Amino acid sequence: MGGSVRERRRVRFLLDDLYRNPGPLQFDGPGPDAKAVTSCVEDQDYMGRMQEYLEKVRTIVKPGCSPEVLKAALSVMASVTEVLTTMS
Repeated sequence: MGGSVRERRRVRFLLDDLYRNPGPLQFDGPGPDAKAVTSCVEDQDYMGRMQEYLEKVRTIVKPGCSPEVLKAALSVMASVTEVLTTMS
Protein backbone atom coordinates (compact mmCIF):
# COMPACT_ATOMS: atom_id res chain seq x y z
CA MET A 1 0.00 0.00 0.00
CA GLY A 2 2.82 2.36 -0.87
CA GLY A 3 2.60 5.61 -2.71
CA SER A 4 1.34 8.98 -1.66
CA VAL A 5 -2.18 9.63 -0.45
CA ARG A 6 -2.82 11.51 -3.67
CA GLU A 7 -1.83 8.47 -5.75
CA ARG A 8 -3.86 6.04 -3.64
CA ARG A 9 -7.00 8.19 -3.88
CA ARG A 10 -6.61 9.16 -7.53
CA VAL A 11 -9.84 7.43 -8.67
CA ARG A 12 -11.83 8.95 -5.81
CA PHE A 13 -10.57 12.40 -6.73
CA LEU A 14 -11.59 11.83 -10.34
CA LEU A 15 -15.07 10.46 -9.63
CA ASP A 16 -16.21 12.18 -6.44
CA ASP A 17 -17.06 15.83 -6.12
CA LEU A 18 -14.16 17.00 -3.97
CA TYR A 19 -13.87 20.49 -5.42
CA ARG A 20 -13.90 23.35 -2.95
CA ASN A 21 -14.06 26.92 -4.15
CA PRO A 22 -13.04 29.16 -1.28
CA GLY A 23 -14.06 32.23 -3.24
CA PRO A 24 -12.46 35.56 -2.39
CA LEU A 25 -10.11 35.87 0.57
CA GLN A 26 -12.00 35.56 3.84
CA PHE A 27 -10.78 37.52 6.83
CA ASP A 28 -13.84 37.01 9.04
CA GLY A 29 -16.58 34.43 9.47
CA PRO A 30 -16.41 30.68 8.78
CA GLY A 31 -13.95 30.78 5.85
CA PRO A 32 -10.61 32.22 6.92
CA ASP A 33 -9.29 29.02 8.52
CA ALA A 34 -10.48 26.65 5.77
CA LYS A 35 -7.73 24.64 4.10
CA ALA A 36 -7.69 23.61 0.47
CA VAL A 37 -8.37 19.92 -0.21
CA THR A 38 -4.89 19.50 -1.69
CA SER A 39 -3.33 20.88 1.51
CA CYS A 40 -5.34 18.40 3.58
CA VAL A 41 -4.19 15.53 1.36
CA GLU A 42 -0.57 16.65 1.63
CA ASP A 43 -0.92 16.77 5.44
CA GLN A 44 -2.22 13.19 5.41
CA ASP A 45 0.68 12.16 3.20
CA TYR A 46 3.22 13.70 5.61
CA MET A 47 1.58 11.98 8.56
CA GLY A 48 1.77 8.67 6.71
CA ARG A 49 5.46 9.20 6.09
CA MET A 50 5.95 10.02 9.79
CA GLN A 51 4.23 6.75 10.70
CA GLU A 52 6.53 4.84 8.33
CA TYR A 53 9.63 6.30 9.99
CA LEU A 54 8.28 5.57 13.46
CA GLU A 55 7.59 1.96 12.48
CA LYS A 56 11.17 1.60 11.19
CA VAL A 57 12.50 2.95 14.49
CA ARG A 58 10.25 0.53 16.43
CA THR A 59 11.63 -2.43 14.51
CA ILE A 60 15.23 -1.40 15.20
CA VAL A 61 14.95 -0.09 18.77
CA LYS A 62 13.30 -2.89 20.71
CA PRO A 63 13.98 -4.74 23.95
CA GLY A 64 17.34 -6.39 23.72
CA CYS A 65 18.89 -3.97 21.22
CA SER A 66 22.43 -2.84 21.86
CA PRO A 67 23.05 0.06 24.24
CA GLU A 68 24.66 1.97 21.37
CA VAL A 69 21.49 1.73 19.26
CA LEU A 70 19.35 2.83 22.21
CA LYS A 71 21.67 5.74 23.02
CA ALA A 72 21.72 6.89 19.38
CA ALA A 73 17.93 6.67 19.08
CA LEU A 74 17.36 8.63 22.30
CA SER A 75 19.88 11.29 21.30
CA VAL A 76 18.37 11.78 17.84
CA MET A 77 14.80 11.83 19.15
CA ALA A 78 15.76 14.43 21.76
CA SER A 79 17.39 16.57 19.05
CA VAL A 80 14.37 16.31 16.73
CA THR A 81 12.03 17.23 19.60
CA GLU A 82 14.17 20.22 20.52
CA VAL A 83 14.37 21.49 16.93
CA LEU A 84 10.62 21.08 16.32
CA THR A 85 9.77 22.74 19.64
CA THR A 86 11.99 25.68 18.74
CA MET A 87 10.37 25.97 15.30
CA SER A 88 6.77 25.88 16.57
